[in-house]
Amino acid sequence: MNENSRIAPLRAGLARLRRGVLWVIFALVLIIPKTNRLRRHRRAWNFGRLITGLAGIAMVARGASGGHHLVLLVTGAVLLLLALALAPKRADFSIDERARQLGALIVVDGGRYLDGTATLRPAKLFIGPDRLWVLSAALQVLLELPLIQIRALTVEPADAVWRLRLDCNHSATEFLYEGSFAEHLARVADETLRSQLYRELPVLR
Repeated sequence: MNENSRIAPLRAGLARLRRGVLWVIFALVLIIPKTNRLRRHRRAWNFGRLITGLAGIAMVARGASGGHHLVLLVTGAVLLLLALALAPKRADFSIDERARQLGALIVVDGGRYLDGTATLRPAKLFIGPDRLWVLSAALQVLLELPLIQIRALTVEPADAVWRLRLDCNHSATEFLYEGSFAEHLARVADETLRSQLYRELPVLR
């Protein structure tokens, strides 16, 4: 009899624990889509993490002081872990979304951009009606250049690579292309830029 009386509260506690865990999992499944959208807003997400962490700490403290409040303990621990583990999500743009943001009309391969520190960085060329953006592999702007400043375009072989050179008013910008399609990619970038630089004026009739 004494043994049964000791086992009964344990079984009841385990049943409550299982229901609590299932409830938490079900709630998480429902809110994951909204959570992913909210994670892109850094300030709002960090504020939510703070509130969730404080709630988790309070639930853990109350569960520990209450003795057998396993549901509170587990739920509080889960909330605290989520608050600590889920950092804000970095903005994740596709090439199309980034082009719309910048107002670019065409995107072409930029090979490897030779920046001001003589470092080669993989790049994409976003070409708009009146300017050129050089973006990194992470779609961050490395260089913004008004097309009106470009005085000459040159495509030429350079050792084992092909070079696209943009001569501007007071500087030059270079892009190096490697691999089997290096010449093709360099010429595509060159022709695309020329199509924007030297557009024919409309003929009035």
